[in-house]
Amino acid sequence: MSETIDIVITTIGSGEFLEHYADTLAEGGARLVVIPDRRTPAAFHAACDRARARGAAILSPDVAEQHRLLAKLGVPELVPYDSDNRRNIGYLLSYLNGSACAVSMDDDNLPAVSPFLDEHRVVLEGPARHRTVSSPSGWFNCCDLLDVTPCRVHPRGFPYGPRTDPAAPTWTEETADVRVNAGLWLGDPDVDAVTRLAVRPTVTAYRGPAAVLARDTWCPVNSQNTAVHRDALPAYYFLRMGQPVGGAPLERFGDIFSGYFLAACAKHLGHSVRFGGPLVHHERNAHDLFADLTAELPAIRFMDELLDWLREFRPEGSDYREAYASLAHGLREFAEQARGPAWTQDARAFLHRSAHLMLTWLSAVRRIDGG
Repeated sequence: MSETIDIVITTIGSGEFLEHYADTLAEGGARLVVIPDRRTPAAFHAACDRARARGAAILSPDVAEQHRLLAKLGVPELVPYDSDNRRNIGYLLSYLNGSACAVSMDDDNLPAVSPFLDEHRVVLEGPARHRTVSSPSGWFNCCDLLDVTPCRVHPRGFPYGPRTDPAAPTWTEETADVRVNAGLWLGDPDVDAVTRLAVRPTVTAYRGPAAVLARDTWCPVNSQNTAVHRDALPAYYFLRMGQPVGGAPLERFGDIFSGYFLAACAKHLGHSVRFGGPLVHHERNAHDLFADLTAELPAIRFMDELLDWLREFRPEGSDYREAYASLAHGLREFAEQARGPAWTQDARAFLHRSAHLMLTWLSAVRRIDGG
């Protein structure tokens, strides 16, 4: 394993964000892995060339190069065009390179601290003493580490049932082996469209300190400012969205599903998830909030029940590849058993397709591993 830390970003913009990464890329062993799509303009490639001329380490394969990589790994149809799912190509490139960890970012996440990567290196430290949080409900709200106006909010993907639980969490000092570090945000928090439409929240400060989740406690992990140890990347496939569920295409939850599934595998293997720094300024790209709401509702309808199952499910296996395969098979079984108003035929079909794609992703990982 190399000491390189890859910052993985997808973009269809012209590359202005590269200017904000100059200091971060000057840190030892930092590399930017930027995955363009068919709609990414030529100005982006020119911006990459200018940044490289100033000494920045940037890997940015064009669409044809991306296709050749997927074909070489035996999964030419795994990643669709014109989709945030192309982030998976960045993860595969980082894994293929043997990099120490991958830090998933959006192109509107701008480093707010310098040096930026120091706290993300917590995923490389191994067992250490950490401030650990446990909750009677089994849920911790990472947004409680932030000062938010005008009111308390929950992160995107947080189930709705536990949001009204009044019980205070319990804090202890424990030894934990952190393999996933979810950095938080200043400015625009990563909340769902329901919250954004209702209260238009703004993060004014980081309250901290960082929190490591106890094994019995959960919180959604997104793809905005999240570091994942190389060993855990096989369980961090970004789920494909766009399948119709409940009359509307399910979107904007690919990273939420991937974060929950990764956390389930980490917990099984005795590893931990941390929330806190480093911080980014989230200068959110323009969105149609009503379109976001329509895209998120299909997942919101069944998320609580899916998470009830996930928290009880016990993966099998001695590493992330085996645990993730076990989870994919378990997801298929749950899709057959799930009943209730939220579990329409197309909702169950989404889980079946997701499980199939998770196993397809693992086939590419195994080819990189040589077996």
